[in-house]
Amino acid sequence: MTLSVHPKQTCYMKNKTIYLVTGSSGYVASILIPELKKKAIVFGIDIIASQNTDFISDIGSNELRKELKKFKNYNIFIINLAAARFDFGAKANDYYKKNVKPVDYFLESLASLNIIKFVHISSVAAIDGRDIKYSNNLSCDNAYRSTKFIQENIISKWCIKNNIPKFIVYPSAIFDNNSRSDTNIGKLQKISKKLPFIPYIKTKKSLTYLPYLTDFIYKILSGKVNTGLYLTIERPVLSVSEIIQIISQKNTSIVKLPCLKILLLTIAYFLYAIGGFGYFDLKLTPNRVVKLFKNTDYADTNDIDIVSYNKLYGGSLSDIINEIK
Repeated sequence: MTLSVHPKQTCYMKNKTIYLVTGSSGYVASILIPELKKKAIVFGIDIIASQNTDFISDIGSNELRKELKKFKNYNIFIINLAAARFDFGAKANDYYKKNVKPVDYFLESLASLNIIKFVHISSVAAIDGRDIKYSNNLSCDNAYRSTKFIQENIISKWCIKNNIPKFIVYPSAIFDNNSRSDTNIGKLQKISKKLPFIPYIKTKKSLTYLPYLTDFIYKILSGKVNTGLYLTIERPVLSVSEIIQIISQKNTSIVKLPCLKILLLTIAYFLYAIGGFGYFDLKLTPNRVVKLFKNTDYADTNDIDIVSYNKLYGGSLSDIINEIK
């Protein structure tokens, strides 16, 4: 596929501005791109076909490099959403191939273009990845964290070298008004209704509300946000038990179970073994249990702006979840 211009966009051709969005078939892009198309031309890139994808390609391909030469005389805003999308059965090298290798080639493809801003939608996982040295022996989850940080670091250095304004955005688990079975909050919404009681899990879990995130990205593109690193999670961060209780839509009792983490890990390792040591996804995996009990409130991040996003929206996470349930 090649560049497709929406009929309403033709009046914007004169200003020669393009929003170049990678990962255009993804969750965030599905909400962001239709809004961007109201203002300028959008060029969506992804390996997966979708209504928002104009060019089906890996961001590191030679085909894309040739295609981007057509935009040499345009003002280009980059919104980078491309990243690995699997969380099961992947090896560390799979993440490296998806999150790191293509980025170098993609940035080389941009060398001769007039880039106005580079907005990289990273992940809170990249914050954890700062302390994880990459190796091919990393677990699936740690490989994701490590390669997301490496990806971000490559982009950051490239922007500094080329004097391009950079914006790094760190969302956590993303949810929307419409529950989706492929998101964490969507899975919880389905499971919570079947629980006879809610297990007491005090671990704090951060969430990102998709409409707020996409609006924040739009504000960056329109010049309402200064360059920098931004944590985009809703406050206050709630415990796992609190989140489940809110979305269950019923007054379910919270019960404290002794050694719950050990119990779940035991079951997970058993399922992992009978599932061929990762050949089949039996849902409850050791990796996911560890993630469940990992605190993600990110209250002590020194060099990342943890205030601006919440000043803009200021909603309570519990209020947002209550409104959409």
